[in-house]
Amino acid sequence: MTRGAGEFVGSWRAALRVARRSAIRHRGRSVLILTMLFLPAFAATVLAVSWANLSGTSDQEVNFRMGRADLIVDGSDANRLGLPPASRSIALTQGRTVVAGPTGLAAIEYEATDLDDPLNEGRHVLRDGRAPRGAAEVAVTRALARELGVRRGDQVVAGMPQRNLTVVGVVDWSRSLRVAGLLVPAEAPLSGRRAKLLVHLPAGQDWPSAEPGTGPGLSGYTQRKDVEPSTAQKAVEAAGFLLVTTFAGAQVVLLVSAAFVVGARRQRRDLAMIAAAGGTGAQVGRVVLAGGLLLGTAAAVAGAGAGLLTFMLAGPLIETIADHPLIDVSVPVPSVAAVAAATITIGVLAALLPARTAGRRPVRADLGGQRTRSRVDLAALAVGAVLAVAGTAALVLAGHPEGRVELLALGGVTQLAGVVTCAPALVRLAGRVAAALPLSGRLALRHGARHRLRTAAAIAAVTAATAGSVALAVVGDARSGAPAEQPRARPGQIVLEAETVRLLGEDGLRRFTAALPTRDVVTLRTATATDVPSARPHLDGGVEPAFAAAAEQVAVAVGGAEVVRLVAGRPASDREQAVLADGGAVVFNDSLITGTQVTLVKEGEPLPALPAVLAAWGEYHPQLPGLVISAATAKRLHLAVVAGAVVVDPTRQPGPREVAAANDVLLRAQLDTRRPLDQPVTVTPARVVAPAEQTTTMFYLLAAVSALVTLVASTAAVGLASVELRPDLATMIAVGVTPRTRRRVTAAQSALIAGLGALLGVLAGIGPAAAYVGYSTDAHWHTPWLALLLIAVTPPAVTTLLSGALTRGQPPLTRRTT
Repeated sequence: MTRGAGEFVGSWRAALRVARRSAIRHRGRSVLILTMLFLPAFAATVLAVSWANLSGTSDQEVNFRMGRADLIVDGSDANRLGLPPASRSIALTQGRTVVAGPTGLAAIEYEATDLDDPLNEGRHVLRDGRAPRGAAEVAVTRALARELGVRRGDQVVAGMPQRNLTVVGVVDWSRSLRVAGLLVPAEAPLSGRRAKLLVHLPAGQDWPSAEPGTGPGLSGYTQRKDVEPSTAQKAVEAAGFLLVTTFAGAQVVLLVSAAFVVGARRQRRDLAMIAAAGGTGAQVGRVVLAGGLLLGTAAAVAGAGAGLLTFMLAGPLIETIADHPLIDVSVPVPSVAAVAAATITIGVLAALLPARTAGRRPVRADLGGQRTRSRVDLAALAVGAVLAVAGTAALVLAGHPEGRVELLALGGVTQLAGVVTCAPALVRLAGRVAAALPLSGRLALRHGARHRLRTAAAIAAVTAATAGSVALAVVGDARSGAPAEQPRARPGQIVLEAETVRLLGEDGLRRFTAALPTRDVVTLRTATATDVPSARPHLDGGVEPAFAAAAEQVAVAVGGAEVVRLVAGRPASDREQAVLADGGAVVFNDSLITGTQVTLVKEGEPLPALPAVLAAWGEYHPQLPGLVISAATAKRLHLAVVAGAVVVDPTRQPGPREVAAANDVLLRAQLDTRRPLDQPVTVTPARVVAPAEQTTTMFYLLAAVSALVTLVASTAAVGLASVELRPDLATMIAVGVTPRTRRRVTAAQSALIAGLGALLGVLAGIGPAAAYVGYSTDAHWHTPWLALLLIAVTPPAVTTLLSGALTRGQPPLTRRTT
């Protein structure tokens, strides 16, 4: 080893030794920094291992749906499907069947297949017992076992027609652990006769099939590639992952940097002694840098170990959150090593700026306890403005579906760095207005301005934490703010088709409606299918649910005020009743009316225009008529009228128990019929349904963690900043200031740090969130004003109150060094 290399290694060995002793001597600050680094490392390890074992690859998601099969083909005869030689297939029947439960009959999902066959590997998880064999055995999912209160060895009554089945196993369907379902052997389906085949193709061969519906015995199929996420979906997921990880890393770096800034200032005399003994500026900086390396390594090892242990112990909880089972659990060593390396890097990066500052400070000033002036905040303002502009430009370029994921993440971090770099200049500006404030605010602002680099570090930590919460709030609102599906009828209403009404009969319909909070039962009498309005709604590509619903709500009802109340949700007005009596129409679909008239078509020929009045605007319910005319008008126009569906109009939204009781009546009627049904028919009350796959449990978990991190980060940053205030508080005690004033000073400083950090965090979080919404084709921009208000106000308010309440009334007198 050369002399220079030996000196370098020896310098680092000495720096690590000094850093270790300093960490032990200042245990409180060391524990705080360790905690800040440990928590992200711990959470990232748990998420990385969970991701790798649940949904980290497309193959796993496909296995949850298709097992080891390459195809799921509709049809029961493999010989007629044109499969390649040496293909292997097993039968699969999927549907719903009737199950007798403690509260009556219910329609439950079921599958008929061979659970032990390798093609089903990954589709199910056997939790207890064995696979069913024969027509008298069944396996139930854990969700259904809880619902029915059964376990292995008990009896279940299920099927169409009903039969007694013995529970021999408890399973879970991998695609969702929440599904209540039954599993029976392939040769003993419970209902439904349209079978499918799980097909495994020989290696390297494809299925030379025609389009669905063209082959013999073939009505449709699903290939593995059809289940895999699309390229666009993968890109959006990658964008979200990069955005979250880069923001989380920036938050931790800024938060830990605040602690190192305070720590470096607290030990500036010790560092100055090293410089006075002959240490160079680089060697002094290495002491601070060694602290980051030492604490980062300890946090990485502890976080990775605790994360792996938590994953092993909390498997059932992780399965519940992810809604998928853990199959073939393995430890992704590269991912865990990457988390540990990232934690160490974050610790070093967090100590880098304080280390450079400590290595350049004047030795005599630090030994004498003198405060040096610096105009670094003015230079930082210029640099911050440039970074903010560059980050915004990058986000604008990335904020569309054709943008690049890397540019999105880079722009978000750059913009955040630019905003926090401007913090020292903002602190100096706040100090200029201190003279206009009361005593406590004046002292707090001037103290913060005097130590503006330390104050700016604390503000930066709060800014980063707040920005993450703001971004999650905006993205979550954009994802859940997509156009909702239009309810098929008015919320709470139940529509019974004519065939279902005949199946129930008069007595059954009476018992069905008695189980519900029924206000009225209306039989819709409609004109025949050839009598339709001429003004069809124009669809904008058919993408908006409202447009699609408007296109379906075109039926012509024949009736009176009862139909108006049913469709409009209110009693008919005098004008509407008068229009009906005068031979006109009451229109519920605004796209069907032209001015004050509506025109019907019969057998392709337009009928004379009818005077019309619009009873509803912007509400489209496909199962309800688009307009109503009187019976006299229908007779005058020679329209054929038939009795159609029956609509149960409730006084309120029916509850789950009421719906279950009504469905019990309907299912019993189906079991009693002599004509066997393929699938059980049940009803659900109409309700507004949000688009599927918008907001997940994992997202809410991330949002809750982000909010907690924001609050903790704000409190920790303010607590670190308050350390520098102790000498001033000691001086106040000496001159007789009351405890209330001291608490107000501390609270004012907290308000400055948390308030300014929250404001900058809102600005830094909206940009990346807006770019992500523009990048994602499934998100629609909505400003969550309430969420933004809570994020911007709650952490400053809570930290201010806590700082004031926890300030000691008689802090110990200390030597003033500045």
